[in-house]
Order: sequence, then structure tokens, then C-alpha cells
Amino acid sequence: MRSRTTPPLLALVAALSLCLLAATDDARTTAPFHPHFPKTLTCQVTKECTLTVGYQTVTFDAKGAAAMEPGQAWHLAGATFETSRTVVVGETEVPPGRYALSARKTEESGWELVLHQGQRFSTPKPGSDEDVLALAGTFTGDAPLLEHLSIDIQPAGDKEHTRLFLEVRFDRLLVRTAITVPD
Repeated sequence: MRSRTTPPLLALVAALSLCLLAATDDARTTAPFHPHFPKTLTCQVTKECTLTVGYQTVTFDAKGAAAMEPGQAWHLAGATFETSRTVVVGETEVPPGRYALSARKTEESGWELVLHQGQRFSTPKPGSDEDVLALAGTFTGDAPLLEHLSIDIQPAGDKEHTRLFLEVRFDRLLVRTAITVPD
């Protein structure tokens, strides 16, 4: 004859087992590092041309971005852009060197990418275009959500018609500009 206490006891044992499994699963998926870490991407585009971007993976500050006035720039978590030879980014010729990479708010509530002399986490002064290379590109504010900053150099096209793009993605923002490596 079965006892009436068996089903509640089994339910309790099953519930405790599920809790233990869930706790074990959480322990396995918890990363042993902080999600904001430095990233560097180096692209050997040709034998003579190496492009490098570096930045810190951080989350988007929507309130801070909304409060920025047009002309103000954000340092993109210490982002840098480096080229070993002259390239054209957007429509701007960029000589060999290492530059700070920032995003500058435009009058239309969009963003543009700018390169400037300076250390990581520096931004160009608002209203000053001296020593600032504005990079023509496209901006969209409705890209798929990406929680952490991502800066990439992406190829597009086929082998005979390859193009390169510098892409900066953050939250739902995407700024994309072409990179041309002269022959």
C-alpha cells in the first residue's frame, strides 16, 4: 500500500534537485573575468598595409549620449586606429600613423567618426577641426541591438571587387565608413 506522503516528498526531492542543477549551471556560466576588456584587431590587408584598431569593450551610456551637444565627441573607450601606409577613410586621406578614434555628435542627432592626434580616451575640442580628420560614412540608429561597443574592419564584395569598411557598433547605433587602400 502506498503512503499519501510519497508524492509531496518526491516533489520536494525533485525541486531540490532542480535547484542544485540550476546552481551548478549558473556556476559554470559565470565568467571569471569582467566583460570590459581591451580588444585589438590587426588586419594585414596587403603586404605593405596593416590596419589596427584597439578599444575597450564597454556598454552604451544612452543618457550621456543624449545629453551631448552637437560637436561634442566621445572617445569610444580609448579607441585607436593605426595604419602602416596612407589610406583613404571615407573621403579623407589618412597618412601612416596612430590616431585616437572618436565619435562626434552631428547637428542631425547622428554621429560621425573622427581621427585626431591624442592619447587614448582623448577627444577633439568641440568646434575645433584643427588636426581632426572627419570620416564620411553612413549612420543608422536602428541597427540590431549590440550591448557592448564593437569596432571592426570588414571586407565586402568578391575577390576582384573587394572593399573594406570601418564599422563602429554600439547599442542600436552603427557608423560605417569605407576604407580604400591606394595601389
